[in-house]
Amino acid sequence: MPSVVTGVVMYPWAQAEQVLDGLREILLSGPDELTVQTAVAAGPDGGPTVMLLPTWCGDPEADGPVRALGRLGDPLAVQLDTMPLAAAVSGRDALFPNGRHVSIRTRPVAGLTPVISAALMEAGAALPSPMSALSIHQFRNAATRVPVADTAFGTREPHLTVEVIAVWPAGTDGTPHRAWADSTSAKIAPHSLPGGYANMLAPDDTEQIAHAFGGNAARLLEIKARVDPDGVFTAIPLPKG
Repeated sequence: MPSVVTGVVMYPWAQAEQVLDGLREILLSGPDELTVQTAVAAGPDGGPTVMLLPTWCGDPEADGPVRALGRLGDPLAVQLDTMPLAAAVSGRDALFPNGRHVSIRTRPVAGLTPVISAALMEAGAALPSPMSALSIHQFRNAATRVPVADTAFGTREPHLTVEVIAVWPAGTDGTPHRAWADSTSAKIAPHSLPGGYANMLAPDDTEQIAHAFGGNAARLLEIKARVDPDGVFTAIPLPKG
């Protein structure tokens, strides 16, 4: 695609529950051309907000589903434009400059249920720093139509991934930031799906790693033992054989 319609729709924290309720069906049943990354993050005043970051890869003149995101409440700001996708992605690099510490936890969930929304709002109200955030990623439509045995990824039903991101500056105590990420993940865990997106799992996330590849785990481990017996490549954790 030479360009996409993308940007941000920002809502005040007082409307968080209303906006998350309105997103529930959109996130799991919108058209293939629409992706909405949702964030609970600090706004210009340092307080929490709900930010919708849509990407529309369909006809730019038929971007109604994107524009509808600005009608879930009374937004603080709506900034949508047509641009190359690379420009939109590189614009978010400023969120992770060199020198900051980051601790990430991730949980896949079936949908934005009232229980999950409540956990997001509780965590959002207690952001440990203005740099920390929660990000909700979609997994649906085209990705769910890939047969589960065709790749290593083991979860092909429509779902969301909640990414809990604690960020703090160098030279400060990371204990409260890690505690916030861990406690938020623990609150979501009883309502989450097994496994997770392997690229976001740390080596100590053993329970999630064990289920991340589903029925593909045995085949993946066999290939790993054959082509990389010395374990040179270790960036993505694998289940125990």
